[in-house]
Amino acid sequence: MALVSTMRAWVLAIGVVCVAPLLLARQTGTITVWDGVYTAEQASRGRLVYRDHCSSCHLSDLSGAGEARSLADDAFMDDWREGTLGTLFGRVRTLMPFDDPATLDDQAYLESLAYILAENGFPAGGRALTLENVADIRIEAEDGPGEVPSFAMVRAVGCLDPAGENSWRLSYATAPVRTQDPSVSNAEELSGLATTPLGVETFTLVNVYPDPTPHVGHKMEVKGFLIRDPNGDRINVSSVGMVAGACRQR
Repeated sequence: MALVSTMRAWVLAIGVVCVAPLLLARQTGTITVWDGVYTAEQASRGRLVYRDHCSSCHLSDLSGAGEARSLADDAFMDDWREGTLGTLFGRVRTLMPFDDPATLDDQAYLESLAYILAENGFPAGGRALTLENVADIRIEAEDGPGEVPSFAMVRAVGCLDPAGENSWRLSYATAPVRTQDPSVSNAEELSGLATTPLGVETFTLVNVYPDPTPHVGHKMEVKGFLIRDPNGDRINVSSVGMVAGACRQR
């Protein structure tokens, strides 16, 4: 009886250890790449997928060459942090392998992504990476979320104001968030942004086209490349869309 009780205690203890990171993530409302979001078995299978379909461009050590971006270390984090695994998965599934894109099955793409996570030092866990959970997993540094880096494609919502002749700025803007879609959001998405609280950021807008004069004073969605600058951050604009006809500044 004592042996059975001891074994039950060990099973319970192991269960607590295994699920604790996931429970903590659920309690904080965010699951990240540090929460054991793939299995070691997935990563092992993904190593073979990567070897056969990815390494010729991204190299065996994931360091990349030419136009093939590095998938490791700081370069990987600069490209993808403050975004989601779902975005990365969508890009890989659509565009890779480079010479024959979108030809692998979803499981192979998930396994290759698990391998990339493993090679970047993100821990394996007891639950597999799946189509159902990949979209909501955030990529961030071990010490928590940080600023979106310079040159990332971002979206911000704020008030469109003139900043001089033929110059524009986004005032009372939200913090920029990554996006992989440089085009204007659809009508439903723009409508959903109407209730987004304004923020405290200000961005100088560069290369705004077409002329946004009719939207001065409106609440706007702006997408483009973020340019971090000690003298004031800028967005090199790819698209502008109206969220609401009035922008109440705080």
